Amino acid sequence: MSVISFIALILLVLVAAGFYYGRSRAIRLADGDTALLHSLPNYHGYYAGIWAGLPAFLLIAAFAMFSGPIVDRLTAIELHTQAVGLNARYEQRISSDPDYRELEQAVILLRSRVDTINAELDSARRSDRENAEQLVVLRQRAVELLNQSTRAEEDLRLYAQQVAVQVSEAGRAEGVGLVALAGFELEQTPRERRQLFLSDARRLAQGELASRDTPELRAAGAVISAYQANFRNVVAVAALLLGFAGLARAHMRVNVQFRARNSVERLITTVLFISSGLAVLTTVGIVASLLFESLRFFGEVPLHEFLFGLQWSPQIAIREEQIGQTGVFGAVPLFAGTALITLIAMLVAVPIGLFSAIYLSEYAGSRFRLSAKPVLEILAGIPTVVYGYFALLTVGPALRAMFGAIGIEDVDLKSALSAGLVMGVMIIPFISSLSDDVINAVPQSLRDGSYAMGATKSETISKVIMPAALPGIIGAVLLAVSRAIGETMIVVMAAGQGANLTANPLESVTTITVQIVTLLTGDQNFDSAKTLSAFALGLVLFVLTLIMNMIALRVVQRYREKYD
Repeated sequence: MSVISFIALILLVLVAAGFYYGRSRAIRLADGDTALLHSLPNYHGYYAGIWAGLPAFLLIAAFAMFSGPIVDRLTAIELHTQAVGLNARYEQRISSDPDYRELEQAVILLRSRVDTINAELDSARRSDRENAEQLVVLRQRAVELLNQSTRAEEDLRLYAQQVAVQVSEAGRAEGVGLVALAGFELEQTPRERRQLFLSDARRLAQGELASRDTPELRAAGAVISAYQANFRNVVAVAALLLGFAGLARAHMRVNVQFRARNSVERLITTVLFISSGLAVLTTVGIVASLLFESLRFFGEVPLHEFLFGLQWSPQIAIREEQIGQTGVFGAVPLFAGTALITLIAMLVAVPIGLFSAIYLSEYAGSRFRLSAKPVLEILAGIPTVVYGYFALLTVGPALRAMFGAIGIEDVDLKSALSAGLVMGVMIIPFISSLSDDVINAVPQSLRDGSYAMGATKSETISKVIMPAALPGIIGAVLLAVSRAIGETMIVVMAAGQGANLTANPLESVTTITVQIVTLLTGDQNFDSAKTLSAFALGLVLFVLTLIMNMIALRVVQRYREKYD
């Protein structure tokens, strides 16, 4: 058991002791007459328990969240201090090396040429008299210069790496410590890989598997372990001191006239306010990030082209001969694919879900309802990847065989129909459960009045119950549509990833969410229209889902106002 876990157990015991101590102290000060107390004895106990545990647990939580970056920063500073001599020797070698200077000047010259050709290319694009041949020539020249610049930068990096290896070997031969060598290696590591260096060092120090194992990494791991141990011990002692200090504060505050209930409720109100504020700030952050990146995308691709274009083929140049591969970003095929799969899913889920809700709420006996409803809702707990496998391995081949038997041969294994059917099955319990709750919420007096007028059960359901429950049912369906629009895994596995503008459910299509996953899979640089298009799609999806949810909530709100 770690020190922090042991301290957490002690604090839990301290919280329990604080509760009983605060409660008993309040009763004792009132000589057993709790009517003399401003607040009930339990509130005094809550107050003492909160002060005994809350500050200390907040400190432990802060340690858990921020100890890693702080320790990494302290370790980097320590390693940098130890490697000052080697770094100075390396800088001296580099500054006096004519070959390195020659490579550096070549990189600077090529970068200047790349900037110049890019400026000419932008000017040609903005020109009123756009010359297609001139643009092709400029693009070819820009690609050539960019490739030359990249090769020159790689040569410069490799040469600098050779010099760093020579300096490191010379320092090792002179008996320089492993910590200094680790610091020098960290300094020469590219910035984007320094965290990997520290992560490997930490793993080796903890006896875990790392991407590589060297004496320098183990030396850095020893530094990390030392800082972690010191930091952990300081936090453990500080947490205990805070716990006992909070208990002492509660001891001084608890008395007959102390407003313990007000203090406890004020704390609870503060926690609730912070929680709601975090939720709001998270939403604002998500929307802001989507808007910011989407605006960058629309700066490169016109909005009307994105919303009304009929071809979707985001791509970038990955080979020298691919000149001007800027991609086509017409999102209509994605909108059409999303709408087609959602429509098929709703055609499956709405009738089955609604009819099952009517049967369970109006026709089924109580024993059957208690057993059938949980079984139906098991469908909602199945992971979507399982639905995807089911659609890919079972439903897709079954549809191909079925349509092949009637002479239709061009049926894709991955099709909109396959994904829509399976997605509809997944959404059935969503609609069924919500509709069942809505139907059961219809007042019994409406049923009794209908029966008193001589209506049958089926007439009561169709003429009285369903119209009364219609707003809530519509809300359930709209929420289910939002769920279907946001589904990803089933579509990836059962409908494909190719953007195909078609209304044929037997063909392969894709959706907005699938393209977002595809565009952001792997290591990406957020500086191209291809990657930024994922944020534009996310913004569209966010707006669509928000509208659907607002409509659904508004309808449900009207329903509740009518029958509450």
